[in-house]
Amino acid sequence: MNRKTKFLLDYGITNVFTLVMLLFLQISEIPIFFLWLVLMHLGIIGLALTKKKFKDLAVKPYFKRVYISFALFIPILIYKLIIVILSKEENDELVKTVVISVMIICVVVLIYNIISFIFKNRKQTSQS
Repeated sequence: MNRKTKFLLDYGITNVFTLVMLLFLQISEIPIFFLWLVLMHLGIIGLALTKKKFKDLAVKPYFKRVYISFALFIPILIYKLIIVILSKEENDELVKTVVISVMIICVVVLIYNIISFIFKNRKQTSQS
């Protein structure tokens, strides 16, 4: 397996893992929430290690886009935290809609990054 293929596998697997943990964070209750939080951070560490391992392939832009897309979950978590602190009732429909929208954005970013990497490297291979 060549290095570019290995990157795509590592990148895709760690990205999907982290995204699934982010989703579980959104739908879980407090006791199990912390498990998903730890696992999500392990996924982010996995992404950072993948970035470091394959930095010679100029992968920084792919990670930047992914981190920005993951950051879209932060307002949801802040909203949920404020609701808990103020002892208010959460608007479940709003949260579900926003979570689904952010998940779609994250998946689109992942697919875009993978396709972009493949095309970029296809051009470089054919020019060599």
